[in-house]
Amino acid sequence: MPDLRPVVDREQVLTALSQYFSAPITGLMPVEGGQVMRTFAFRMGEQDYIVRFNHDNMLTSNLPKEVYIAHKLASSPVPMPPVLYTGRLDELHFVISPKVPGQMVESLTGQEVEQLMPEIMRILDAIHHVDVSETQGYGVFDYQGMSAVASWRGSLAIIAKEEDERDYFGKWYHLFRDTFLERDLFKEIYREMQDLLGFCPTERSLVHGNYSLRNILTDHGAITAVLDWVDAKYGDFVFDIAGLDFWYPWLRVRERFQLYYQDQQVVVPAYGQRMLCYQYYIFLSAIRFYAKAGDEQAYRWVKQRLQELQAFQF
Repeated sequence: MPDLRPVVDREQVLTALSQYFSAPITGLMPVEGGQVMRTFAFRMGEQDYIVRFNHDNMLTSNLPKEVYIAHKLASSPVPMPPVLYTGRLDELHFVISPKVPGQMVESLTGQEVEQLMPEIMRILDAIHHVDVSETQGYGVFDYQGMSAVASWRGSLAIIAKEEDERDYFGKWYHLFRDTFLERDLFKEIYREMQDLLGFCPTERSLVHGNYSLRNILTDHGAITAVLDWVDAKYGDFVFDIAGLDFWYPWLRVRERFQLYYQDQQVVVPAYGQRMLCYQYYIFLSAIRFYAKAGDEQAYRWVKQRLQELQAFQF
């Protein structure tokens, strides 16, 4: 699979860090994880840090918004590392945070993940209860917490449109010609998604947008951090549940959250239709991403996963 993360050499990292640190940097090393960000760990004195880089081609979905989100979550039960500094290095954004102890939940055994699921669910519910009343718009928002999109349904429908040339996918229709991205399949699933948009509510919650086991850290049986908020949105909280269920079918996320809300005496109307609508969106986003990345094996996996989801009855 082609590496979509920016190429950042040691001297560039040190140049970026010199903007904020004067003492000698030690222990600089790359850290694996993530598909579009290049991450390094380093030490200054007795403190360990993380610095992450990504391309300056994601417009509203970029690292400066993590400063806003970190401030927003500071008094919440959601664990997010504080953002110490953000900066620019030529055409790259970078962000520096203290290093949080822990490993990706995705690296654990199935039994260990099962044991963490109650806390993973509670934290996601806490994200969805963060107060967003002073903000506006739907879908992905900017570093000031604002979005210009007037409706949640409209923010989902954008998936079929080409993007600003400065954004990550840009004028991406060429992928239908130049890669294995199937135009007829894309159009068919987009139509089916549109048919389900009428079930989607207008209420606004904070949505992580990529709440996956790769973006959750754990240490000694506790969740220590939720990472990578660049895709955070305002919209239907069921979107995050749909994402977890899409990528980790063995966890039975759909059923777990259904029982969770029943226990909380929370009614979630049209739960199945909303789940499938968002999973269609996630599918469309995934096949476009994997086509751009040239990862045909992952592309085939999401097609198989789609067939499984379509066979599920509401």
